[in-house]
Amino acid sequence: MSDIDTKAPAKPKSTAKKSPAKAVSAKTAAAKFVEAALDKAERKNLMLKEITFTDQNARITPRTQEEIEEMAISIEAAGLLQNLVVHRMADGRYGAAAGETRRLGMDLLMVQGRSAAGVPVTPEFIVPVLVVDEQDAYAISVAENVRRTNLQPADQLENIRLLAKKGTPPEQIGAILGFSTLHVKKCLKLTTVAPALLDLLKTNQINFDQLAALGATDDHQRQLQAWEKSSYYAHLRKPKALREAVLNDEVSAADSHIVEFVGLEAYQAAGGETREDLFAESVILTNPLMLETLAMAKLQVAADEVAKNEGWAWAVGRSREVRSYNGDEKTFEILFVQAKLSDELQTEMDQLLTEQELLDDMFDTAGLDADEEWEHAPRVEQIEARINEINDAAEINKWSPEVRATAGVVAYLKDGQIQIQRGLMKVEDIKQQEKANREEIKKNTPPSEKGLSQVLVASLSAERTLAVSAALAQNTNVAIALHTFTLANRIFHNGYNYVLHTSVDSQHSACLSQSAEADSENGIANQKLNEMHESWLSRFPQDWSDDFTWLLEWPQADVLALLTYCISHAVDGKEAHMRDNRIASRLERIEQALNFQIGEWWKPTCDNYFSRIGKDQIVDALNSAGESGKAKDAEGMKRKEAAEFAAAVLSETGWLPSCMAPQPQAESENRADATASATNANDTDADDSAAA
Repeated sequence: MSDIDTKAPAKPKSTAKKSPAKAVSAKTAAAKFVEAALDKAERKNLMLKEITFTDQNARITPRTQEEIEEMAISIEAAGLLQNLVVHRMADGRYGAAAGETRRLGMDLLMVQGRSAAGVPVTPEFIVPVLVVDEQDAYAISVAENVRRTNLQPADQLENIRLLAKKGTPPEQIGAILGFSTLHVKKCLKLTTVAPALLDLLKTNQINFDQLAALGATDDHQRQLQAWEKSSYYAHLRKPKALREAVLNDEVSAADSHIVEFVGLEAYQAAGGETREDLFAESVILTNPLMLETLAMAKLQVAADEVAKNEGWAWAVGRSREVRSYNGDEKTFEILFVQAKLSDELQTEMDQLLTEQELLDDMFDTAGLDADEEWEHAPRVEQIEARINEINDAAEINKWSPEVRATAGVVAYLKDGQIQIQRGLMKVEDIKQQEKANREEIKKNTPPSEKGLSQVLVASLSAERTLAVSAALAQNTNVAIALHTFTLANRIFHNGYNYVLHTSVDSQHSACLSQSAEADSENGIANQKLNEMHESWLSRFPQDWSDDFTWLLEWPQADVLALLTYCISHAVDGKEAHMRDNRIASRLERIEQALNFQIGEWWKPTCDNYFSRIGKDQIVDALNSAGESGKAKDAEGMKRKEAAEFAAAVLSETGWLPSCMAPQPQAESENRADATASATNANDTDADDSAAA
């Protein structure tokens, strides 16, 4: 697709006049109900002391002192402008079903010795009222509140619940309040959510849409867990996210791209079950596994078709794009190839983009009317279609036949649409190819009589690097000092330096690949690193790779610990040749700083050492370990048998090959000093040459 998003201007459509809405507004319906009910009421004058609070009043949210004072001021200035609606109570007094705020305002005037339109307000103050039957009082109160002001969501739910409790059917409740029957049913459903959430609604800490999303499940514990979890990130408080959180084993058809992709009819035809989703006016699919299976089958067909048409070795359908993290790196490796256009196509692309930009500028600045824009729309569409065609073809053609012969494609779903990801290698295929390459090298590189092959040196250095990395990942002081030293060398030091630095890339995969024949993947060091990797990854937020600011919310100690782990992956001691008969000698200084003991992480086995050296070296190893008798036994064996024998004899002795064994610190420091001197001399020579 083009980087420039161009949309053709749409031609305006004539808009037919809308017919009057059939639905009556809530306030209009409520007003009609109140008028009809009050026409039958008895008009009467009561003393203020005869009127009291009643639970037939629909308002649940407490009146604020400010509301009461404002009402008192209004009555004091103009008197009581509207009758109270009351019903007779068992004790002979009258309860204020409608007008409780006015009653409280008059009580305040009485307590403070004030007047109403010049008349002192006393317990005997005359109040005009309309007396209704108790069974009608609550419904009138609800309708009166709706007529005057929109009820608070919490009051609305409670009023609907109480009306239903009194036996009022949803249709009649809707008629009283001016809501549709479906809305009333939704509200009745919401009254059954966790009580703690309803309490939050009363204090406006949760809104109606959020509550409706949580109400997609009847499980109170899941509702509360989803709400609590959402408190950490604002985007999780959105109704869609809350709905997904409570439906973790179900799928709503209302906002699911995968349902749109598979088709509700196809899901139901396959035997998938659904249940009603009142809040989304849709259905909830109760068998997500079946839905996922149908989607994967459809994606696999799409992937197979692309692979067949373009000549890829394999194809896979999956729910999401392959990434280089989140576990995908264990199965796939993403190949990167830059798409290039021919000179002819590049010229055409440049012309199209120029014309597209000119049209955009004309739409923005020329003040064209709708008809003029419509005249240019076909050309805009042609340009965009051709740009997409060129880019799509380039994306396909950039892959050589050699790559397609071993790599594959993935079809995945994004926003309900099939997307194709090309140029993926299976890690297992890579390992098999690398193993074949190593066998070929090993076949052509026999071990010397007393030395070690390059393949074995490379493997041992990779295993040692993994072990040092695992130890370094647990020592923040050494890790940060090492990384700081690396940066200081790059900034303040000119020239090459053999002293160990941290790399800009992770060496973990390379070490595993280089020592695969030794089964390092199942070694102690790699297991420790994997354990730490999963532990850290589980703490990352969902979109952690988009931005670094989430780390600002972490304790500094945790950030440093994470940095330590990352630095440990950047240690590179891999090499194909020994220096001074030492494996990965560049690691010695860091090993000393860590008080590192290779024997705690690695020991020689048949696979990683003995089967990869000569028979005379096996005999020498047994002799150096003090097993001269066993060494004589090995002399009479074949090489493979001797390797297995030596591994068994030495497995619990702690013996290490001299190239892997720890060196005395003085000897190590002398060697490091010699290396540093040589490096400095090289730098000086380089400077002298530059000066000359």
